[in-house]
Amino acid sequence: MGSSVRVGDLLEDYAARGVFTSFSRHERARNGAEYRLQWHRRQLFQWVWEESKQTLRIACVLPAVPARSPLYRDFRAWLKGRQDQALPAHRRCDPAKVSLKTYNRGGDVALTLHVLDGDVDYAVKKLVNLVNEIYLDFLSSGLYFEWLVETFELDPDNPW
Repeated sequence: MGSSVRVGDLLEDYAARGVFTSFSRHERARNGAEYRLQWHRRQLFQWVWEESKQTLRIACVLPAVPARSPLYRDFRAWLKGRQDQALPAHRRCDPAKVSLKTYNRGGDVALTLHVLDGDVDYAVKKLVNLVNEIYLDFLSSGLYFEWLVETFELDPDNPW
């Protein structure tokens, strides 16, 4: 079984368990696949698996984030901390197994996970957990309340 099929099967399993609101997969003729899933704040996330690079990229994990903003600076620091040995293993992204990279294009914060050891199962699980932590841990600090309300058009009296 190719890695793109395995990645799709793993993500489809999360969808079957109700983690995502919706899920679709589009295998490419060569070199990977694209997956679309609706998840946090009813966002449509586009995940792209590139077989030759062994990367899983989320085109926009956080929308409307200015590149020079404190939010983006804090997010990059938080993401770097996800590979710190001080974190428990179940929350840490092992730097011997995966590398993490983020970039900001026009306010859309992308996130790429590079599989270093071929363990696609580990990589998919860690990326799902990482995105979950972004929304349930990093953004829940209260520091970005105004951004959350504005970006996701939330009721400021009941944003959660």
